[in-house]
Amino acid sequence: MSNVTRRDMLFSGFKGKLKMKTISKYLFIPILFLFISLSSCAVATNLPELKPYLRKSILWKCTTLNKEVPLNIYFLNDSTGNDGAEVIVYVKNQAWERIGKESDLSILSDYIHKKFIVITVDFGNDPRAVSTHFDKDIHDIFKAVYGYKTESLLIEINLVPANYRCFFLPEGYRVATDLVYWEIDKHAVFGTMEFIMESYNEDIVPQVPGLKPVSSPMEMVDSKGKPFDYTVKMDIVYPSRAKKTLPAFFYSATLSKRNPNGKPSAYRPHMAGITMRGYVYILMGHCFNPCVNHFFHFNKFELDHWNGLACYTAAMRYIHANASKYSINTEYIGGLGHSKGQYAITRLSVPNHAGGDESMKYKGFPEGTPEPQPWQGYPSNIKVGYQSMGMGTFEPEYITPDYVPTIIACGEKERDVISKEGHPKFVKRLEELDVNFVELFMQGLGHELPYGYDEKMGVDRYELVHDFFDRYLKVEEKLPPVALLISPRDNKEGVSPTEKISVQFAPVIDEESILKDNGIRVIQTKVSKEIEGSWMISRGGTKFTFTPKKALVIDEQYKIFVTSKVKNKAGTFLKNEKITHFKVAAKTELLLGVRLWTNQHKRK
Repeated sequence: MSNVTRRDMLFSGFKGKLKMKTISKYLFIPILFLFISLSSCAVATNLPELKPYLRKSILWKCTTLNKEVPLNIYFLNDSTGNDGAEVIVYVKNQAWERIGKESDLSILSDYIHKKFIVITVDFGNDPRAVSTHFDKDIHDIFKAVYGYKTESLLIEINLVPANYRCFFLPEGYRVATDLVYWEIDKHAVFGTMEFIMESYNEDIVPQVPGLKPVSSPMEMVDSKGKPFDYTVKMDIVYPSRAKKTLPAFFYSATLSKRNPNGKPSAYRPHMAGITMRGYVYILMGHCFNPCVNHFFHFNKFELDHWNGLACYTAAMRYIHANASKYSINTEYIGGLGHSKGQYAITRLSVPNHAGGDESMKYKGFPEGTPEPQPWQGYPSNIKVGYQSMGMGTFEPEYITPDYVPTIIACGEKERDVISKEGHPKFVKRLEELDVNFVELFMQGLGHELPYGYDEKMGVDRYELVHDFFDRYLKVEEKLPPVALLISPRDNKEGVSPTEKISVQFAPVIDEESILKDNGIRVIQTKVSKEIEGSWMISRGGTKFTFTPKKALVIDEQYKIFVTSKVKNKAGTFLKNEKITHFKVAAKTELLLGVRLWTNQHKRK
């Protein structure tokens, strides 16, 4: 990162060129004029009307793109004070299609006057500055906002960012914050308020000096002595004055402050990346015990068991009810739920969830809620989901044959109770019902979202997640299908002669393009001969498994050729053909494998 402005750099380079004696004074004047014009364009994001609020202007180094871009920081006052302010990172790139037609000046001046810390980053007209390619650069800015393992962007100018409320907006977008979609005291089941009060008296009061036990839920107060806030909220990043509606992607929040990108200590550019890909991004608040929101995290932290289904279906109905306001195409809504957020996806992924029951009930209390559920009359369905390592992992009974397409993920280093018990049971249920799903058992990762290259599966996990969501949510763009996973992975050696070969796609594939049109070919490389065998279709028409008629030849090379004959149910053909190679184990490798297997079973 450099503190030199682009104007200084341009004139520095220009002065060096003045030493060339061959330049005539007549040629010099128009060149100087052109150079000044180009210099002005390079800092075009310095809108004159915003100059009074400009607190810092630098060139920011993007490591992935290997370039420096202008970065400006604006704030209404000289300081945010100790409480801090929410942050907007406004990302510009003329190479993108601009969907929101409201002007930059109108949007930015509005948020400055609302006392947001506003950061603009201008990528000029760079076709490389797109998700997923530059998502790491976006995440690096997020880390710098909070000074995590890097120099802080804000500390020297007395600006404190609210933890960790930082929204990334493509140009033409706005963010609507703190939208109430459900209220615990009105919409939670009878017994919920008593549960909250009990946890308040038993778990919070003994640890907070000056706080006293209460005999009525309405007597509970936060750390500042104010009555409890029982609302559950969401935030929506959307194109303003949009020229078209967009698919929506929601993140089921895991932190009480509804952090749009998690914490900077975790590598989670996923949500900012989604926003840069032409989606409306929704941050859906979790059904927390409000004691967590007002004090700290503790064992009785959530209300999901008794109220999760009601809460999250209300969120979806809210989205449907306000779709026109935020330019949402409600035919295509998908969500990601991780850890605490998984349960929401588990329940919403059942198309007929509206008639379902909560997983638990409070004993000794009547059925029902103080007031009817909000946003009645609107649907709450979603189109596609991702879920990992949360309470939903232990709720496989909610999976139905018509479950929406889903990614179920688990880190290899996740704690045993999930990775060894919950995850296998969940996957088994999906397989039994032949649901359209992708399993990611992530090599080398723990309790994290997918990223990095997985050597076992031979796939970039981050790319796979985005490819998956795009194929089910950007249907109107008629994207070509994509081969997500191929087994054996590319360049794998030591493959068993009897190993099955599989290719998994997104979205659902026209099976005739493979079964009749020979869309996938398995070829013995040395003799350039296609081998015979039979196909089995599974996972809702997305996975094709090939069983060779004869055992594969020992110590021989093979290739899997996924051709452009493959097409999806809508008739769109695969754009990028894919070829992967693997080698069958030599005889000595097979013998060694048998011995290892025998020894392991003898020890057992």
